[in-house]
Amino acid sequence: MVYVGSDYLLSLAGVFVFTYVRYVFTPAEMELRPFEQWLFDSHVLAGLVLYPVMNVLLYAVSGYYNNVLVKSRLDDLRNSLSIGLITTLIIYFATLINDYLPRRIHNYELLLVLWACMSFLPFLGRTVINLFRRRALLHSPGIYRSVIVGTPEQTAAMRRKLTAGNLAEIPQFNIVGELSPYADDAAISAAIDELAPERIIITPHPQGMQATMALITRLYKKGLDLFLSLDLYQLITSRTRLTSITGEPLMNITNANIPDSTINLKRLSDIVFSGLALIVLSPVYAAISLMVKLDSPGPVFYRQERIGLHKRPFKIIKFRTMVDGAESDGPALSHKNDTRITRIGAFLRKYRLDEIPQFWNVLKGEMSLVGPRPEREYFIDRIVERVPYYSLIHQVRPGVTSLGMVKYGYASNVDEMIERLAYDLIYIENVSLGVDLKILFHTVSTIAGGKGL
Repeated sequence: MVYVGSDYLLSLAGVFVFTYVRYVFTPAEMELRPFEQWLFDSHVLAGLVLYPVMNVLLYAVSGYYNNVLVKSRLDDLRNSLSIGLITTLIIYFATLINDYLPRRIHNYELLLVLWACMSFLPFLGRTVINLFRRRALLHSPGIYRSVIVGTPEQTAAMRRKLTAGNLAEIPQFNIVGELSPYADDAAISAAIDELAPERIIITPHPQGMQATMALITRLYKKGLDLFLSLDLYQLITSRTRLTSITGEPLMNITNANIPDSTINLKRLSDIVFSGLALIVLSPVYAAISLMVKLDSPGPVFYRQERIGLHKRPFKIIKFRTMVDGAESDGPALSHKNDTRITRIGAFLRKYRLDEIPQFWNVLKGEMSLVGPRPEREYFIDRIVERVPYYSLIHQVRPGVTSLGMVKYGYASNVDEMIERLAYDLIYIENVSLGVDLKILFHTVSTIAGGKGL
């Protein structure tokens, strides 16, 4: 909130300074009022109110406020200059494009002044805040409360490594406790409740890689950031995010290495698109609901627990395409010529219309439009036994559609689910709005061609 407040006030100051400069540049014969009166013109006043708010919203979308605990001055400058440029262009096309100035050079000078006001004033405020924060953080035990998982020898060695950095470097990890790698789920939950860590540092399990991955899978469910030592580098199959280039390099395997701006824009597009889809497709929902109800006894919607971002469970919602009680004998994937699929269900699956209620899951933030398809814990446990790195797909929100669904399609057994996993991992490596648009385009093509099964 300190950063938001500073950005808003200094953006307001920037708009005010620019407004005065603009008034000075305006030919005297075109503006006869004194500045005090001109300032309260409805259009000028609207700009003073709206443009600082717009600038702060653009900073938010850019991801600047996602994590403000540690800030680089170079990143601050780059962010301030780029957002200031976007704000300048918006203000120009909204307000200044029709201004009459006697010399064309004055237009360029005015734009340069506006860019400077909207960039350097917020940057100045951020720099002052960062100087005070850095001074305080240098004398702190560490920014993030952290727990080390390992044997006494491993945790002691890790503590030494984390405290052996440059004295001018802000300590990242505040070690508040240790946890045995042999701890069961109850002991892990009790330690987390007592110590309230934000990060967990994992050292190699004494029983080997398989035991280490099983431990990582259990810790994923706790919703905390997980960091691996370099000893575990060979277990990482996707790009990693270093916490520091001067201290002990630890790799964050909980969050994909996706720019904050992409994360925010992706979530914003999810909200807008899913909200519109729920409204526009409401007649389609009503028609399909009626067909499902008339076709076979049972509920219209089918809700099932799936595992989402950071292994958090949620209830996925779909139109029911199978007979009621289709899994009374236990979890079973659908397959070709599956007799459990109803007549309307086959049609819905062919055109993937059974998936459209998941726009509600997207709106709630449990899913995204594009992302790895979420699976049930029953099948996840079986996949992890064979490919432990499957847990990496929980770095991102699961999706209504995915690269795996486009390139591979539905999986009818664990072997096929493992084959499709390769596409999901490729997606995590290349997340962007452009890639999402391509996948959505191919999904629409798949639906139009009735290739859902």
